[in-house]
Amino acid sequence: MKFTTVVLLGILLPGSFATLNAQPAGTSQVVLAMTGESVMTSDTTAVCITYYQLIGDLPLRYLFAPSMLFAQPIVDRAHAYFIWVSDFSMQTLPANKDSNFFALIPEGEGTIYFSDRPDLRDWSNLTERSTWGQPVAKFVRKAGIFQSADGGVTGTFISSTTMVSSQPVSINGKTFDFKDLVPHGMTCYETCLAESEAGTCVAIGGGL
Repeated sequence: MKFTTVVLLGILLPGSFATLNAQPAGTSQVVLAMTGESVMTSDTTAVCITYYQLIGDLPLRYLFAPSMLFAQPIVDRAHAYFIWVSDFSMQTLPANKDSNFFALIPEGEGTIYFSDRPDLRDWSNLTERSTWGQPVAKFVRKAGIFQSADGGVTGTFISSTTMVSSQPVSINGKTFDFKDLVPHGMTCYETCLAESEAGTCVAIGGGL
């Protein structure tokens, strides 16, 4: 079964990145864009792994490592400083006349890892994540519904998340903390094609 899952979180820095006192993003403001995949671990479980092409106003050199010193950053998972990882499961629901596949994605957890040496990550074992970097933000992923018109090969998924904890991260001599940027969480809108997924997240206001 092919389907996508939630990804979340972003950074919004007003003006220059030299200003470290980042303000929270405004409600419904786009703060993140991501690409990734959901790797199936059984018929009903998977691991979602995504990386960010857009985090607020950060330039690409703060998101991706270069191939060599002073080279341009390479925009792919292998060079991503930040990755989002979330284990999830699904429960198939009865279809309706407009969609032949529905699946409930129950509430779960997600973690953003940061590594300034993404080339050292070992992807050979998805349960052993010690090389994936420093956990810099953890979230509760609210339950959502995956909907598909072609049996789960392609579809859409919408879900919201709230932050559980975070810690400052330093890159290129600058320091920031995710909790200062999206204090009320994110709502993410995703599409998938087979195992691949892509989408954007917007900030949510207080009271969630």
